Amino acid sequence: MFKFSPINTYALRNLQKNQIYFNNPLKFNDPFDTFHPAKITEITNEKFVDLYCRTTKRNFDKRKLLGILENNVSKKDFYDFCDKHLDYLFDFKNPNNNQVLRSKDDFLEHIKSQEGSKQEFIENIGSFFLQIKLHLQKTIQETLDKVRQESFSKIGVTCFSKNNSNLLMWSHYADSHQGFCLEFDSKIEPFSKHFEVIYRSEIPNVISDLLFDEENDTESIRKLLSYKSLDWKHEEEIRIFHQESNKSYFYSPQALKAIYFGIRTNPSDIEIVCSIVKAQNPDVNFYIMEKQSDTFSIKPKLVVYNTVMEIQSTLIFIISKLFKNQNFTVKQLHDKTSDKFSEIQLEAHLNDLTRKKVLIRNNGTFKLTN
Repeated sequence: MFKFSPINTYALRNLQKNQIYFNNPLKFNDPFDTFHPAKITEITNEKFVDLYCRTTKRNFDKRKLLGILENNVSKKDFYDFCDKHLDYLFDFKNPNNNQVLRSKDDFLEHIKSQEGSKQEFIENIGSFFLQIKLHLQKTIQETLDKVRQESFSKIGVTCFSKNNSNLLMWSHYADSHQGFCLEFDSKIEPFSKHFEVIYRSEIPNVISDLLFDEENDTESIRKLLSYKSLDWKHEEEIRIFHQESNKSYFYSPQALKAIYFGIRTNPSDIEIVCSIVKAQNPDVNFYIMEKQSDTFSIKPKLVVYNTVMEIQSTLIFIISKLFKNQNFTVKQLHDKTSDKFSEIQLEAHLNDLTRKKVLIRNNGTFKLTN
């Protein structure tokens, strides 16, 4: 998994401390991101019955209540249900436009005496429960909107991509190809806890039933946090979430596998980044992206980077073998090492070694100190 970044003070600090920053989704460049409208599906009759029984704490027969909602309950079951619960469901002390529901006794008598009117009675109570269900559905929507505004605005998100060679990603997130791209091992925490973003032309439905299921509610939350418009499909995005935003969190240095530099990255920036990383994890590979000659594309080229200390240690070894304690010039050393160093590079390193008192300079020549 890859993370694009410009090379600046914040990026270098994060690299040096082995940390990643979790941003607040309110700051994202897509106004729909995380806060797109939530399309809540209608709650099923089964889930409504379960919730209604739990919230009222009344000993309803769930099978009979479901039968009333779906209009397929037997006359006997309907009568038994009304006999037990009708006083709880309707307030017979207040006038009611429905004369059938004038009193519990009248209602039960109608069920007994009028065979053909059972359907009407079932529809009366079914309509009552339907109103409760619609009210619950509205409450679900309002609650979810409130949770999103209060909780999601505090959540932390850090974003990655599955693609390290997309031209637009380098342009938008890596300072127009002047930055870098970090490759992390997706098997190591926290990178192993990632979610892939799903791209759709329409906003996905959030299933109401799952919002009340502790084992499956993460699926509904993922639909709010991990779905984006098809316009962003080229990003091939991967995300990691955290409970808090605007904070940095540490990772193991071994989680960083490679660093890719843009085709316009300044050589001095490459030097700084490589020096920081090699001091922490010498196994990290370095690449420079190169333009292809036959397609509009870029590909990584592996480069070998040696720190100043490594280069100068190699130079001291070469000098001791070639010249021992004898004087030598930059040209003489370059003639022996032209395959490794340019003459300008050699002179810069020799001058630095002189300042460090590893070499002695005299009239344009150098030699090792005793």
